[in-house]
Amino acid sequence: MRWFGKHAFACLWAVLLSLSLRAAEYKLIDGSSLTGEIISADKDGFLLKLEGGGYSPKTDWGKLSDEALVEMSKQPKARKFVEPYVVQPTEEEIHPNPKPLKLTEPTRVARPEVKRSVAGALFAPGGLFFLGLVYIANIFFAFQVARFRWRKPVLVCGLSAVLPVVGPLVFLAMPRWTPPEEIDATAEALQHTTLTVADSGPSLVQQMGLRAGGGEATGAAASGALPRTFGRGDFNFNRRFFETQFADFLPSASDAASAGLVIEIQTQAGNIVADKINRMNTSEVIVRVPGADETPVDFGAIVQITLRRKDG
Repeated sequence: MRWFGKHAFACLWAVLLSLSLRAAEYKLIDGSSLTGEIISADKDGFLLKLEGGGYSPKTDWGKLSDEALVEMSKQPKARKFVEPYVVQPTEEEIHPNPKPLKLTEPTRVARPEVKRSVAGALFAPGGLFFLGLVYIANIFFAFQVARFRWRKPVLVCGLSAVLPVVGPLVFLAMPRWTPPEEIDATAEALQHTTLTVADSGPSLVQQMGLRAGGGEATGAAASGALPRTFGRGDFNFNRRFFETQFADFLPSASDAASAGLVIEIQTQAGNIVADKINRMNTSEVIVRVPGADETPVDFGAIVQITLRRKDG
């Protein structure tokens, strides 16, 4: 059994050796070539068993080409003798420097020139959106002006829709609208008629039981008369109202007629305490405030009027 194993191993080794020594073609530097199996090799050269039969003459290692030397270095018998003749490739040959890449600029199509203008920008999608916002703001501004100037919103907003920006500015420059003064037909008729009366009766201040100089009258009527309040819902505040209700405070009346009394006017902006009416027109009353100059009060801004004592 051991004998069989040794022979099997010898046969396998012979097969491998024969494969390694198979006939190969070796090119020489003069252009010719030798084909066969290497028989022996030393430092001076090598011998081949030619493929057609016979043996080659001993050939020097220097006659082999570079490819043949590389192929010969694979043979175990010749490897140590042929290695000094094999030229190893350099680093540049292994990793050659790449050639510089030359980029060619492609031909581009020229864009057409576009003339820019303000009108073109406004009629662009973004410009139209901006104009829409301005138009909506114009209508909203017109509505606020109508409320501020006491005008009809339909009229102001309609004109502003036709004339943007200009319409709201026109109404803003106009004075605030005031309701027309109510005319008492009976009072107008009496102004043009001469009447003879014995006594017109006491004025409003006298009806409240007050004496000239601030004195107080006795009795139940005097104790419950002041203060007296006039509200917007109950009275229409205009020139006629002040002439009839506060005659003793008019410029034609003496200071003694309203001595000890003041008019407290409550407006949307605050309260005003006056002791005299200097003058009036169709839209406002100008009163005298103690310790201050004249103060105009718009009829439309009055919320309430109170007649009271000066020290009350």
